[in-house]
Amino acid sequence: MDKKRLDRDDWLRAGRRALLRGGHSAVRVETLAAQLKVTKGSFYWHFRDRAELLETILREWEAETVELVSRVGAHADPRAGVAWLLDEVARRVVVSERGDAPSDAAIFAWSAVAPAVARRVARVEEERLAFFRRLTGSPEHGELAYLCYLGFIERRRRVPGMAQRFKAVMQAMLALVSAPALERESA
Repeated sequence: MDKKRLDRDDWLRAGRRALLRGGHSAVRVETLAAQLKVTKGSFYWHFRDRAELLETILREWEAETVELVSRVGAHADPRAGVAWLLDEVARRVVVSERGDAPSDAAIFAWSAVAPAVARRVARVEEERLAFFRRLTGSPEHGELAYLCYLGFIERRRRVPGMAQRFKAVMQAMLALVSAPALERESA
């Protein structure tokens, strides 16, 4: 028996970190167990196999968009909802690097080599684009806003200090593309 008792969240956190740092091929039970300093038998108390761990991470990521969009919509003032969203996404960018949440960068990289994952990512991206289109009041502005976010995610991997600039950069971008739509909703 392992001296250190791990729960499902410990394995998920290790799996998310491995996915971010080394891609889906780095998510290996033996490797994760070694990193966690336990036997791989501990893993099987929580997951049937590696595929279930990866599926769980992907489902978590898929659920984030639905959760975030619904919570933004719960704000009576659209500007307050957008402010909350920026704070929450900035927080999630940082915690995803610790493995405490799924990482967009990791999921996007995985989707580039796994067609089934790519189809699921495409569905989530359509939900995100629909949200940004509603937010900005324009298909083109919505797509521009989303592309700015994707650029941030990509640059964040190379430039560690970008995490602190996320909110300011996204606020500037949203001010450019969404001011007319937010004004209409506030009126």
